[in-house]
Amino acid sequence: MNRHNIIFDINYSYYLEEMFSTLTGRIDKLISVFLFILGGSVFTPFSNLLLFGVFVSCLSAIQYFYEYAKHSCFSNIQAKRYLALIYNESTLSDDELHQKFNELQKSDTKCYGLLANAAYKRTSIKLGLDDHTKLTKLESIFAWFAGDLPKA
Repeated sequence: MNRHNIIFDINYSYYLEEMFSTLTGRIDKLISVFLFILGGSVFTPFSNLLLFGVFVSCLSAIQYFYEYAKHSCFSNIQAKRYLALIYNESTLSDDELHQKFNELQKSDTKCYGLLANAAYKRTSIKLGLDDHTKLTKLESIFAWFAGDLPKA
């Protein structure tokens, strides 16, 4: 693996972790907002308490079992590690860079595949490479919600 490929992979991993962190953080906050609204709805005179209770239970279970906040935190930490490696890459030899990249990969979070093409496209744009990757509508929506919809 040559240096340019390693640099591309490091940047790709950074953007993937960063996008996943943003996406899962936003999902967690969105669920929290819905729980807050549904919790307050018990005070309305026209509410069906059983229906609201079911929604609150389902959203609470989703938030508890999928642990979006935890995944967001871990991805954010991992993205910062990749960013530090990006900043220090010029001071490292090819072997050192490859070794540090391999060590970092051991701590990667399992990101949604829907973000892979968007992260690839963002990396290509950042490094000034030609990219003809087309994002599907669903990938574009997820990339936008993850805070980074690459256009070029």
